[in-house]
Amino acid sequence: MRCLGAILCLCLFANGLFAQSNKPVRLEFPSEQYSTELQCVLCDAQGLCLLYPTYEADTTIAHIAHYNTDLSLVADTFLRLPIHYIYIASAYNDGGLYVLYQEKLKKKKTPAGLLVHLDIVNHRADTLHLRNLPTDDITRLRAYRGQLLFTCPTGKDNTNLFFMHADQPFVQGLYLKDAPSYTIDDFWVDTLGQRIVTCANLSSSTKDNVIWLCESDLEGNVLRIVDMPDTGAFRFQNARITQVDTSRMLIAGTYQLRKGNQGNTATGVYSILYENGAFSEVELLPYEPATKSQSEVLYLPGRLFRDSTHVAFVTESFYPEYRYSTTYSYGVPTTEPIFMGYRFLNAEVHIFDKEGHLAGKYSFPFDNMLVTNLTSHLRVAFTKAGILFYHLQSEYLVTMLTDRELNVIDPIRSSALFPQQNKENPVVYTTALWPWYEDYYLLSGYRFRNTGSTKTRRPVYFINKLRYQ
Repeated sequence: MRCLGAILCLCLFANGLFAQSNKPVRLEFPSEQYSTELQCVLCDAQGLCLLYPTYEADTTIAHIAHYNTDLSLVADTFLRLPIHYIYIASAYNDGGLYVLYQEKLKKKKTPAGLLVHLDIVNHRADTLHLRNLPTDDITRLRAYRGQLLFTCPTGKDNTNLFFMHADQPFVQGLYLKDAPSYTIDDFWVDTLGQRIVTCANLSSSTKDNVIWLCESDLEGNVLRIVDMPDTGAFRFQNARITQVDTSRMLIAGTYQLRKGNQGNTATGVYSILYENGAFSEVELLPYEPATKSQSEVLYLPGRLFRDSTHVAFVTESFYPEYRYSTTYSYGVPTTEPIFMGYRFLNAEVHIFDKEGHLAGKYSFPFDNMLVTNLTSHLRVAFTKAGILFYHLQSEYLVTMLTDRELNVIDPIRSSALFPQQNKENPVVYTTALWPWYEDYYLLSGYRFRNTGSTKTRRPVYFINKLRYQ
């Protein structure tokens, strides 16, 4: 059994834990020198790029600073934009960084935009003016060989998938003829088959929803639409998709019995394979009974995590938590609920093999986690040492390591990420942790004083290079 100590060695306190101890493993960017609007884009073994604006009169200067994996500055590219252009999204693929900016006038976005393509090997930037960008929030930007995809709302509770190319000024939405309103649950770019497979959820807010799989070419032209199978006894609530070999996709999500359930509570997790327009037999994996009444506990579907042989699907259980306040009006007491946040209970991790069959299951508990934003937390990484479970909780990193059979090697532990604080003048950290390259991770975020004036708070953006060992 391997003693891990702190599973992720925080480079801020590394003191020689790295072979390149003479090189920087932490960078800081004070807001008064840079900006409070920094964005970090991971570029695999090419390092990372930091994006931030500075301002001069009627001009926004968009900086793209390229750092190598030792966090040494390689090049700083900057472009002059009109003052009303703002950063929207960015994506990296195969040596190319794509950054999308959009015009914003009187607090509203317009269809005008600018796409920057930076070759971070030669540090040559090309720009393309766009004419018909959606004006709602663009999310999940992905790039592949000059082709860009993203999702965006198209109405209340609905989203669509959009396509654009780095040398064409127009944006095209996925068009499903005669389709009712739908939202995009997930999509996958099949680089071998040169196609995009999209999970479209029709009427996702009702119990009559149906999930379609849509295959299209890289330009968004529909090749095939297939209904997910339906037994009539249950319905698929959502879908996540990933590729398991050259021709097959694995789809996983939560399902619900059509009768007997109240609200939107999930019954369990399903998995199914898709290949050449046909589905394998679905595998249904019911949840264990919840600790609270089933009607109160909800399940949040997370992401799929994969390596060459296995896929992990994470769902997290939670319930809204309230406290009650009593007020008096003319001596008559009235009790009213006050929303406190979402209390997360645990994460169910289902691990599937390449055939879509369950290879293992683990219930990862959350310790006293109350949050105000409803987002998934637990991440899973398949490493040489085994399967790593990790998530951030306030200023702590929670980790656990198992072998491939889910036997615990290193138990759940919580490690402080930052120095002890002065309680009279506390420092607030907002952090994110992402896999980077090989066994390295990147911790990034802001730190600022919780008290005092705007000047004394002085946010500082930081990045820490972490290594798993």
